[in-house]
Amino acid sequence: MKKILLLLSLSLLFIACSGDTQNINKETSSSAPLSLIKPIAIPFRAFVYSQYPSKVLSTQAELDKFLTQVSNESSWNNKTDFLAKIQDENIDFKTYNLLFYRMSEPSGSNKLNVKNDKIQLKNNEVTIVIERDIPKIVTSDIAYYALAYRVSKSLKSLVFDNGVQKVVVENKKSDMVIPSNCQAWYDGCNNCVKGGGCTKMACFAYRPQDFRCTKWK
Repeated sequence: MKKILLLLSLSLLFIACSGDTQNINKETSSSAPLSLIKPIAIPFRAFVYSQYPSKVLSTQAELDKFLTQVSNESSWNNKTDFLAKIQDENIDFKTYNLLFYRMSEPSGSNKLNVKNDKIQLKNNEVTIVIERDIPKIVTSDIAYYALAYRVSKSLKSLVFDNGVQKVVVENKKSDMVIPSNCQAWYDGCNNCVKGGGCTKMACFAYRPQDFRCTKWK
């Protein structure tokens, strides 16, 4: 009888351990640690952001060029705060990139809430949820927002999910971020198709800050 009970106990222990192993091997989402991605508290909303496209900076030289551009811009209301927040981060570009991500809303009445406290990590990709609150009565002014993150170079990509469209940003150098799930876009002068090049229109004023995706995957 004792032998039977011993064998039964060992069998239950084996089953329990097997179950734990299966759970470990499953793909699971978890909160992303600050060592991988850290929000930088730049001013959230500013009309001047309309003049800057989203970009990923991978070296100190690229950051210095960007900050010089911002310093020379005269239409900023909170330029000092923006520059201080970026410079105080002291990004080590051997380990991290800087992502500047611009967003726009068709109405200044729309409210955005970025869930930086709930950034999810899965398969070397992080997802950032942006909640949108749209009132019944809205204004017709376009509102511009921006986010900044210190991102570990080990991360493959970032996803910005506003409940309407998921924008996938590859974590690599780019002067004008083209989402990897964008199939066609307007680059501020010409219309482009992924794998098919761009039109050859000669524009009097080229405005990469007017970039928009015209066809999503």
